[in-house]
Amino acid sequence: MAPPPRQEGSEWFDPRAICRGREPARAAFFAFEDKTLALRGAEKRASRRFLDLNGTWKFAWSPRAGEVPEGFPEPSFDDAAWGEMPVPGNWELNGHGYPIYTNVIYNFHSDPPWIRFRGKDPDYNPTGAYRRSFDVPQEWLDQGLEVYLHIGAVCCGCRAWLNGTELGFSTDSKLPTEFRLTGKVTPGRNVLAMEVLCWTAGAYLEDQDMWWLAGITRDVYAYARPTQHIRDVQVRAFADGLLEVDAELATAGSALLAGAALHCELYPRGQEGDAVARVAAFDLPAAARTAEVAVASGSCRVEGVRLWSAEVPNLYTLVVSLGKSGEEGSVSEALRVSVGFRTVEIRQGRLRLNGNELTIKGVNRHEHDQKTGHVVGRETMIQDILLMKTHNFNAVRCAHYPNDPLWYELCDEYGLYVVDEANIESHGVDFHWDKTLGNKPEWGASHMARVQRYVERDKNHPSIIFWSLGNEAGNGINHHRTYMWLKKRDPTRPVQYEHARLEPTWATNDMETIDDNTDIFCPMYPSQAKLAKYGEKYEGSASALPLIMVEYAHAMGNTLGGFQEYWDVIYKYGVLQGGFIWDWVDQGIVAKTVDGKEIWAYGGDFGGEGTPSDHNFCINGLVRPDRTPGPHCLEAKKVQQPVAFESLTGEGKTLALSRDAPVTIRLRNRYDFRSLAHLDFTWSLTANGVEVKSGTLPSDSQTGPHAVSEPISLFTDSVLHESLPKEAVVGPVEWHLNFMARWKGGVSGPGCLEAGHVEAEEQFVLTPATPFAFSPPPRPQASEPSVDDAGGATLHVVAGRTVATIDRATGMLVGLAAGGEELLAAPLQPNFWRPVTDNDYGANLQKDMAFWRHAGRDAKALRPPAVSSRGPGSVTVETELAIGLAGAKLALSYEISERGVLVAAKWKPVSAQGPSVVLSGGVAFLRAMEANRHIDVEGPKLRARWKDQGDWQRLTISDPTTSAGQPLRHGASIALQAVTGKTEAELLVHGLVPVPGKAAEELPGGLSGLAVEATGSPAERPVWKLHRAAGDGEVAPGDEIFFEAADGSGRRLAAFEGGAVAALERGVKDAASIFVLEVKGQAPPARIGFRGTLKGGFENVEWFGRGPHESYCDRFASARVGCFEGTILEQTFKYVRPQENGNKMDTRWMALKRGSPSSGCAGLLIAASGSSATAGGLSMQCHRYALDDFDGPEDKLKQRFKHSGELESRAETDFCVDAAQMGVGGIDSWGNKPLPQHMLAADRHLDWSFMLRPYTAEEVPEQGAASFKFSALAHLC
Repeated sequence: MAPPPRQEGSEWFDPRAICRGREPARAAFFAFEDKTLALRGAEKRASRRFLDLNGTWKFAWSPRAGEVPEGFPEPSFDDAAWGEMPVPGNWELNGHGYPIYTNVIYNFHSDPPWIRFRGKDPDYNPTGAYRRSFDVPQEWLDQGLEVYLHIGAVCCGCRAWLNGTELGFSTDSKLPTEFRLTGKVTPGRNVLAMEVLCWTAGAYLEDQDMWWLAGITRDVYAYARPTQHIRDVQVRAFADGLLEVDAELATAGSALLAGAALHCELYPRGQEGDAVARVAAFDLPAAARTAEVAVASGSCRVEGVRLWSAEVPNLYTLVVSLGKSGEEGSVSEALRVSVGFRTVEIRQGRLRLNGNELTIKGVNRHEHDQKTGHVVGRETMIQDILLMKTHNFNAVRCAHYPNDPLWYELCDEYGLYVVDEANIESHGVDFHWDKTLGNKPEWGASHMARVQRYVERDKNHPSIIFWSLGNEAGNGINHHRTYMWLKKRDPTRPVQYEHARLEPTWATNDMETIDDNTDIFCPMYPSQAKLAKYGEKYEGSASALPLIMVEYAHAMGNTLGGFQEYWDVIYKYGVLQGGFIWDWVDQGIVAKTVDGKEIWAYGGDFGGEGTPSDHNFCINGLVRPDRTPGPHCLEAKKVQQPVAFESLTGEGKTLALSRDAPVTIRLRNRYDFRSLAHLDFTWSLTANGVEVKSGTLPSDSQTGPHAVSEPISLFTDSVLHESLPKEAVVGPVEWHLNFMARWKGGVSGPGCLEAGHVEAEEQFVLTPATPFAFSPPPRPQASEPSVDDAGGATLHVVAGRTVATIDRATGMLVGLAAGGEELLAAPLQPNFWRPVTDNDYGANLQKDMAFWRHAGRDAKALRPPAVSSRGPGSVTVETELAIGLAGAKLALSYEISERGVLVAAKWKPVSAQGPSVVLSGGVAFLRAMEANRHIDVEGPKLRARWKDQGDWQRLTISDPTTSAGQPLRHGASIALQAVTGKTEAELLVHGLVPVPGKAAEELPGGLSGLAVEATGSPAERPVWKLHRAAGDGEVAPGDEIFFEAADGSGRRLAAFEGGAVAALERGVKDAASIFVLEVKGQAPPARIGFRGTLKGGFENVEWFGRGPHESYCDRFASARVGCFEGTILEQTFKYVRPQENGNKMDTRWMALKRGSPSSGCAGLLIAASGSSATAGGLSMQCHRYALDDFDGPEDKLKQRFKHSGELESRAETDFCVDAAQMGVGGIDSWGNKPLPQHMLAADRHLDWSFMLRPYTAEEVPEQGAASFKFSALAHLC
């Protein structure tokens, strides 16, 4: 395509134009005027050689490139009419333009290097003009100091002027730009002007998964240096105590000062300036190389050095001062460098630090603030680091660009391993070798400059343990050259590149072919099975690359299912050394709706129609935008904990007691460097979820890293008898033994956390030698229930205080009254659906499972509910419901007594033969009768190649005029759809459509017809008429059918033995258009259970089950079994986009409590009964929000409430009681379902029962052992 107007010939849009007038890259440091300031670690602003230029600047914004006020750089320009902009600050969050979020695609059309916006205005490419005046300190001029301007970061490109004289041009949004101001500054007022362009050619290398925000985003300041000064310094410190210092001096064309030398002093951190504590002092003699440059180097060895690691980040302070050798008072400047002695290497197939193998428990982190966007302050950085460390993360990947220099200083200090990454991602360009920018020579200089500059800036940080060449930028000559340069420039650190493979894309389960430009195999989103394959293949190899996942466990919404399974595999194989979760923080931006509700906005919330967006795909963090940890963050903490508790008197998570031998455990130390001496270990014993006894374990200072402790014996069976308050217990007793490891008080030093912080915990089921069970008191004689069976719409049963009402048509419990008060606001109805999670949407489950959405609501009684039996004080009513139209059934019985209603259910899924009819929205396979091949879809292409029923052969057949789950009939207008691929944001779904004007290829026998491709709109649009060969009626599996184009042309879909697929005119080879419609089976439901709604007045909840936070069948390691309580409102976790939440697995009972108990009813106890109770309970949840308000339709973008801030609590309480729910998944959010063992089997039969038991205040007083009382009531149910 021709370049857009005014772009050709402009350096803004030339990939070879990297900079002009910019100073060479150097290490991040500030040089003070004296050594005292450097020693005490003063802030830059304490120096007389520092001038802060942050603050409010004059600002003018234009929506198009280059449209800046004429003459604005001139000092005389009148900017009185301009607006203002904070520096640092993003334009879009300060009233100019709008935030845009995309993940894969650029927000401009991909046509390197030209910029054409994807929105309504193709010329939209905002430009900002900045002006700021300042006075240069007179002493700078009097002393003849060199003056420089530092711009910490500016997006995406900038030009700068001082007093009307252009300083230069720069690109790269995430690295500093420095210009020399010497000779251009004047006494008194100086005017600094900048032109900033939103998207230059460099934006093609900045397609990271984040908001597109423009502006000056890091600090701006001026600083002064002596004419001869330290231009750069490099420090290398190794585990053997060797310290090497190399320096480069700028001499400004004058002779090097006689006797010039760098004086180096090394102190332990916190003891700077203490001559006794100083561990090294040495000079580096300087020698001139040219008239402009001199160099100096030297080394020393420090004996008994304390090593740096993320666990114990011992730091030293190196003060480097420039002066004359031996003359203390001759110092002209001094700088300070944090030094950590450590050695990073890959040896014998393992990543090692200081000789020890590392386990990377990492997370990817974007620079994001919910209010200020890409401007992140010190307090937020420290908050992130402390949250990471308290949740058992030891590493962070700077995704996907160099961060603010302060971030690395804090990681050095607090202790985090860092993967530093070049600001290179060209995701929106094809990854194939002939198209990727990584293999285009004209982009080589841009790639090289970005790698070289970030390495030079960050080279002195001990926290950086390996470098990254970039992210998702293809592979090719440019990446090979940057790899080779980096290995030569810094041989002390490994280099990784996730795209260092021969294949253009990565695979979930299959192994890629690793290229030579990486030292680490760093796959993206591998499955647990893929890790196991690599481990099995390379565990014994001394030359294999260690595997460290660069991104895994995509943390979008309700997710991180299967995380325990990841770490089970990692701990099994030493060659698997961990990975980095994607990612840390939900990138929501605080905003308000039109009605004033505060929300976290995401892609699509700004800019109006036509604005490019990947919607809520930026909401994939472990913590919310305000840094509140999500439940999945707690799961990561538990699974990654550095101490494991292992049973020696049982298997797995059980401990067996005997009368003679004590229960015994051992500790496994999973730290890489620490012993366990800093931890206090405690245990607590619970009976039915209530703590009855506790104690401590002996302190352990002997168990070193990667070692196991000696066996630790605790108590015998007798302790259980002594601990139990027998008068409070009715029925069987469940015992659990909990362990916790907390940081000791009085422990101080680098890397230490607050006293009492829980570092690790574990729970074991205790099995006593003799089971405990306490008989309940005899029940009083209950009155016989009465049944109103007059044949109306409902059936009423009165049993003492309890009145139950059952609908005859649906078989559902529609009323439950106690003491004259009705409790139900809506029927107790079967439930097979859950509010769609982001992972569900990504795997297309909202469509695959669509016929389950209303299956419970629409259930019909196959036989009217009728009394089946009468017992002492109870009546049992039975019925059977038809669920959907495919043949599934739910048998129900209600045993009604004065205690409440015992609900028993038996789930009978569709038979193994599959459904008897074909349902709209279901998955089917089309087998061409004559060719005996199934139609398959690969990308846009249709073929008929194989006889099997695989993923490529899966087609969705929908009649948009009916709801999902309804039978398809002869003559229906239908849409045929298939998954054609996936991006790292979504599955790609397209319709199978005839292509007008395009001839089909490879047709046999001279036939001609239209090509049929999978290129139709993802929206369900009827393109075909479905006909049964047998004529009118419902379509059944095995029917012979044909598809005729719905446009009236009469063309029919046809397939041939050679693989060709086409749309042929009616009467042309009709035999090729006959297909057999095959259905492998119905997709299983997302859950199997019940939902109900209680009337207003219920405020609090207490339960005996897993908690205190939510849990699912593939994410429950962090949720222990116990008794928990809180408000019902607190049980809803508000994911940024509403979805399924709040589930409590293994719940024995849940008590929903009224805020103001009445004499008739204080609350409702929901208790697992019978085998459901003995098997560990059911899944339950409760909300003061409507469950349907969490849900979304088939199209996520049409969800009613797109943001949790829009949800409105209500007086009623919705609750769920489930026999089973599928897992939440967690490999990715664009195709992978939960692991097979975490899905519900389509043919799984289930029996479960639970009691709805209204209770009075007298039965369960608020004071005393209420939890034991509820357990007793549950047993009496």
